[in-house]
Amino acid sequence: MVTEVAIFTAIPGKEEELAQGIIRGIDAIRRHPECISAHATRCIEQSGRFMIYNTWTSFEAHTVDFRNGPLFAEWRSHINGLFADAPEVFHYEAF
Repeated sequence: MVTEVAIFTAIPGKEEELAQGIIRGIDAIRRHPECISAHATRCIEQSGRFMIYNTWTSFEAHTVDFRNGPLFAEWRSHINGLFADAPEVFHYEAF
């Protein structure tokens, strides 16, 4: 199992739109057959920062299967144009 952590920062003035887009879009992530779980949280100190953390069956399940499939485009369609810069995305595994 691999946990993906992605940090998105809203464009100023788009904080609530990004929050709602994340809520709508996370369903697309959850529908992928190799997604074990998908969650989103909002930063308390900086309300325009959001953390998405998803657990996948493998690194490739996320980076190859999901990102190259139609569910990725669906996910991003809900948040495109609402976040500044590229999100920070890292993958973690138990050790």
